[in-house]
Amino acid sequence: MAQPALYGVVGHPVTHSLSPRIHAFWYEQLGTHAIYSALDMIEGSARDDIQALARAGFSGLNVTLPHKISAFEACSEHSDAASKIGAVNTLIRKDHDQSRIWLGDNTDWTGFLWSLDRVLTQSVKDVVLIGAGGAARAVAFALKSRGMRITLLNRTIEKAKTLAKELNLDVANLTDLQNLSESCTSAPLVVNTISLGHSGGKLSLPETQTGVFIDVSYGAAADATLKSASDNGWTTEDGLPMLIGQAADAFKLWFGVDPNRESALEAARNWLKS
Repeated sequence: MAQPALYGVVGHPVTHSLSPRIHAFWYEQLGTHAIYSALDMIEGSARDDIQALARAGFSGLNVTLPHKISAFEACSEHSDAASKIGAVNTLIRKDHDQSRIWLGDNTDWTGFLWSLDRVLTQSVKDVVLIGAGGAARAVAFALKSRGMRITLLNRTIEKAKTLAKELNLDVANLTDLQNLSESCTSAPLVVNTISLGHSGGKLSLPETQTGVFIDVSYGAAADATLKSASDNGWTTEDGLPMLIGQAADAFKLWFGVDPNRESALEAARNWLKS
């Protein structure tokens, strides 16, 4: 039998990543002859190390924090979405003559849309987006694809302005986090991309009767903010469906098969409980 194809996720730290379990779950379901590993990679040499993995025989990679920009730089070719977002989370190896190169793509934005469609029951025009970092870029690109007008909140207004300009967003307002409550009071949809929960913090949203709140973090990092939002009447969703969605879209790019998302999501919820 031929050697299994090599895939993996690169990040730092990466030992907490659910990606190896998610992909192994699908490999077993579908009988896929592949191995998926977590690869911890320091920042200083990430671009060169990612390029070296193509030469070492890896067929595809997922990329998590903090390497999505380095992964973009490591790729010789980019999808249209990756070019516009300016970040890569999925790499597909291409063999040209004697060389092996990476094609960079971004499935974070399509993964977010799958998450959004699971929780949004009606059409929404206006959205509040919190943050202007790498995750916000993919989410903003997804929201733009749905024609939504964005109120953008960030600690640094200049960074928010740069994001809005580079992605050519339809922006209703640009403001800082001090205006969180005022901005969210009548918002039908709020998406948080900042990771306050990783340092023990949380966001406090105002009361609502109909609003939907999505935090792209999951597990302990999102729990406090999600509970606070839920207690104030928000319909909430964590970032686990986005994680499953982006993983499924990467799997489809690599193998041409759309794996079972709902069964993987249910399994991942159980893994987090154990």
